[in-house]
Amino acid sequence: MGEKIKLFKIRRHHDRQKYGIAAHSTKELLKKCRVTFQVPLDGCRVCLYEDGTEVTEDYFQRLPNNTELVLLPKGQSWHGYVSDIECLLGMSDEHSRSLIEAAQNLLVAEKAPKRRRLLQDFIANLSENTDAECREEDEAWFEGIDSRFKTKSAYLKYSCESRIRGYQKEVEDSVSKLNTQKLQTEYRKVVDVMINQLKQAKYNGCYFDRQEKECNHLCTQEGWFSCQGAFDTDKCLSLHSINPYGNRESRILFSTWNLDHRPLS
Repeated sequence: MGEKIKLFKIRRHHDRQKYGIAAHSTKELLKKCRVTFQVPLDGCRVCLYEDGTEVTEDYFQRLPNNTELVLLPKGQSWHGYVSDIECLLGMSDEHSRSLIEAAQNLLVAEKAPKRRRLLQDFIANLSENTDAECREEDEAWFEGIDSRFKTKSAYLKYSCESRIRGYQKEVEDSVSKLNTQKLQTEYRKVVDVMINQLKQAKYNGCYFDRQEKECNHLCTQEGWFSCQGAFDTDKCLSLHSINPYGNRESRILFSTWNLDHRPLS
């Protein structure tokens, strides 16, 4: 053959194991893949791991040695790194534990600040104990919280009530900023009506309580809150989301969220 032989690192769709295979052409590469991976040759093709570009005969000759490829049987597709992310999102809890251990090992030797932050966030998110509700099921989540709170929902309900009471106090204190007695009197009337409604609604503590009826809370049944953006925007372009039920760090961070961070309608 006139073509120069090339070595590739190749694996199957959503398989982590890679194999080194040398070939002079795409056709020869596919034949060797059929033997290595024990798959029918009909309809098979290979593409670049990084972006899913299909490797044709012409493109084959321009690829450097050790290029990472993915073998795709008939009917399967590959979209590059995104496909690996989709696979990660679909992993079971058992696989998540293995990922946590692998990420922790990588973190020990990692020096770059940005990569360390990504690994730390990755570990924290996978380590969440979202399903746990009672104190004895997730004692770390309750660290620093008064012992009278026995469940996550009870504490977050209280947290919401306290936050709204704080907003109410700000509104009440604003009366002194009005420069006439008449305006202050009218302002107090409006505030009194508002306070009465808040009391009847129990200060809307249900907003943060995932055990409330779905129509009353602002999160999913699992406790996820999604940002809808600031009060004067139609949506959040950054797609913020947080689950204060997951771990202590998320609970603390959630205390900085405004009430206009609510599920998308």
